[in-house]
Amino acid sequence: MQDIDGDIVVRSPEGTIFVIRPEFKQILMDQRGAAVILWSCFMISIVIYIVIAEHVLANPRFARGFSVAETLRIVLWALVVVDLGYYAYWKKRYVTPEAMFAESQKTKLFRALEEHKGALEERAAAVVSTYVTRKVVLFAIIEAIAVYGLVLALVGHYLPDQYLLSGLSLLLLAYEFPSEKSLKELVLRVETVG
Repeated sequence: MQDIDGDIVVRSPEGTIFVIRPEFKQILMDQRGAAVILWSCFMISIVIYIVIAEHVLANPRFARGFSVAETLRIVLWALVVVDLGYYAYWKKRYVTPEAMFAESQKTKLFRALEEHKGALEERAAAVVSTYVTRKVVLFAIIEAIAVYGLVLALVGHYLPDQYLLSGLSLLLLAYEFPSEKSLKELVLRVETVG
């Protein structure tokens, strides 16, 4: 084992293997915590939207709907379809491991990851920063669906629509939970591919 330009090199009979330091690997994995906190905020906000709508609509002053409610309903449901299409596009285009590796150099490193040593750790830091950033964008795309539901409830008293859209958002967010396994796989791939 030796240190070449900050990268830890392990010589094996099969060849040279570059390794990320265990303490830096832990820092990389800790970035998942930030993603989970943000994910939790998005989940909680959807529940808050439901509570807001129910409390606002319980007030008789706000109990009447607006005349444009039906038109707005059509527009917002069209936006839901567009948003779902954009979600699928974003996920396929930007959240695959291949996309994160290919475009990770364009992402600004998180401050916690600036203590990298060597090219391998810098690459891992860029990939993890890209992963977290793109997951948060995905969460925001999903959140928009719940916001459309809130607007439908407040403008036209379409509470069933809000419940449906909020439920859809919660399901998609649950599906997009930033798991430890997915982040470990990315870091392992950095180590194996280099």
